Amino acid sequence: MKMKIRMKLSALLFIAFIPIFCILIDLIMSVAQTSESAISFDVSFINQIIYFSVWTTLLTSIWGIASVLSYFRKPSNKIAWAESDNVATMVMTYQLIVFFVYTVTFIAYIDDIAGFDTWFKILKSILEHWILPVVIVTYYFLRERTSNLSWKEFLIKKAWINSIIPVFYIFFVGIRGFLILHFPNGETNNIPIFPYRQIDPTKYPVYIWLSGILSFIILPSFISTGLNFASIKAHNKLIVNQKWNKDFDLELRAKF
Repeated sequence: MKMKIRMKLSALLFIAFIPIFCILIDLIMSVAQTSESAISFDVSFINQIIYFSVWTTLLTSIWGIASVLSYFRKPSNKIAWAESDNVATMVMTYQLIVFFVYTVTFIAYIDDIAGFDTWFKILKSILEHWILPVVIVTYYFLRERTSNLSWKEFLIKKAWINSIIPVFYIFFVGIRGFLILHFPNGETNNIPIFPYRQIDPTKYPVYIWLSGILSFIILPSFISTGLNFASIKAHNKLIVNQKWNKDFDLELRAKF
């Protein structure tokens, strides 16, 4: 069953522009607010890029904008990577990780959760961590598919690609943390040295933070494999139901 045109376009526009709105409102309002918690633009920028959720949000927006542009192109001139099932699975994988990590952290550390101290941070957190993933999940499972790799083929040939960005992210926060710890020059404005407790070697023993890093790198491959498999199953079921409904309608018309 094809996703309705208006529904598809509305979902793509939401996916394209809500993520970048979330980043910009936090980036700008953290500087422009008149309270004592206002910070410089440089500090606000660093406070954004140290979180994987912001990396995911930025990637989602880029993919969404490319998908909107591709939507208005002729079939022969589509943007290939924007239409790719594998890229959609990658975005969906990261969004799912961000959703679960933030939700679990929110429940476990509700009195110490980052991003719930001002109205714009609350708005950003709700849109970025809860509403956006729901929209993307809905779109992901209703969109048409062109790839039908089995879970084994996907795991061997494609799944590893979903671990590339986490590797770069860990490298970035690791180098940043190392430099801050060993060359403590200037102020950090209370920005955490390591953005997530699970990968912080200054607070936890090696078996915890190393397990966190390895899980963060490896899990996307398995999560993406599961999502790809579930998407194919859902897509095939929709096609079967569509065919059954069409045959049923034709049979009724023949009788009456």
